[in-house]
Parts: sequence; structure tokens; C-alpha cells
Amino acid sequence: MKFALVNNERCEATPKAKGICPICGCTVIAKCGKKKVNHWAHETLKNCHNDRWETEGEWHQNWKNKFPKEWQEKVIMIDGEKNVADVQNEQGFVVEFQHSYIREEEQQARERCYKSMAWVVDGLRLKNDLPRFLKNFTQNSTQFINNYPLYKVDFVEDVCPKNWINNSVPVLFDFTHNLDDQPLYCLLPRDKKKDYYSSFILQISKNEFITRITNNQWQDFYSILCKGIADIEKEWDRINRCAY
Repeated sequence: MKFALVNNERCEATPKAKGICPICGCTVIAKCGKKKVNHWAHETLKNCHNDRWETEGEWHQNWKNKFPKEWQEKVIMIDGEKNVADVQNEQGFVVEFQHSYIREEEQQARERCYKSMAWVVDGLRLKNDLPRFLKNFTQNSTQFINNYPLYKVDFVEDVCPKNWINNSVPVLFDFTHNLDDQPLYCLLPRDKKKDYYSSFILQISKNEFITRITNNQWQDFYSILCKGIADIEKEWDRINRCAY
């Protein structure tokens, strides 16, 4: 956890400090050392929904720090329950950063909870994730929407980690960590009602993604992207009908 309440103000961890968890109201203590990034940890962790922040690493913190502090670790009330989003912009759009393994059920629960959101996933967590992506991801069937490369992927389970392929929101894989001029590969939700199960991956630079979230432009951009994909699929349907 990066922020705790100290005298009713959100504060970052400093040596020997104590604060209050914004979720459960229990005491948290500052953990400041050389091996891990400074963070708050519960004195006694029981049933706090904020417990997943106890083990945040440098990659996770670095991503959060790309956005204004007041957007980080936003407490959101949903159905009378407090939830903490990694980042929520002024339009209410949530970005969750995921390094550690997460069960598919938990992933889907957060997607249902926040609805308007995207994931940024550490593509270097497991040693085989990047080699598999590089081996199986081809740039065939490339389309361009507003000059952004869009790739059609027929066997997405051979390209992306299997626990992310049933996503209902965009999932952006970070394979280059702190190199902000490098691309993210955004796996878009696929329409399982279609006869074909192809997936689409959008290539967008980190700086572009960060800028669009910061300037509250991502949702408009995503709407244009979805319309473009729908037009592409209509053209495929037309071609297939003509073929028969």
C-alpha cells in the first residue's frame, strides 16, 4: 500500500511512521528499506480487502507513479463496499496493474466491479511469456485504425497467457518495463457470440497510453477502435458470403 491516512491526510510511508488503512481502519506501519519500495503494511492483517497491496513491487509502483498522486489508490464505494483502484482518472476510468498471478475468478470479479477499466500486465513475470509471444505473434493480417497497428490473432492462447484470454476489458502487456517509448500490446475483448473466435491485438506506445488516460481521452479512443473493428468484421462477413 502506497498511501495511508495520517491525521486524516493521505501520506506515503516514511521511516517509523504509523497510519490508518483507508479500507479497514486498522493501524498500518511504514516499511522503508533498501530491498523493497517504501510501503505501508498492516500491523495485524485479517480480512482487509487492501491486503493485495502488501506485496507491491517496483514495477507496480513505477506504473502508478506515471499518474497524478490524487488518482492513485482511489477508494471507490461499490454496493456499499470499499474497493481500492490502482488508478482512477477524472472520468472514473480505472487502470489496474498486475504483476503477480491472479485467479481468473478474481480478474473477472474486478472487471464486473469497475466495468470501465483496463489492465496493464507485467509481460516479464514468467520467463516463458515473452519468448512465447515473440515466437507465435505474427504481424500478418495487419490492419490500421487511425495509424495504430491492429493484428488479427487466430490462436490467442498460443500468444498470450491463458489466464488473460477471456478478458471482458482491454489487457495491455508490458514486455519492456521502464522503456516508455516502447509499445504495449493490447489484447482486446473478443465477441464470443460470433461464429469465429479471432482476437485482436492493438499496438500502442506506453507514452500514448499514459497520455490518453491522463487527458481523459482513452474511452473516446476505445470507442473509435471498437467501431473500426466492427467495420473490419462486417467486411469479412461480406467477403465470406460472396465466397459461397
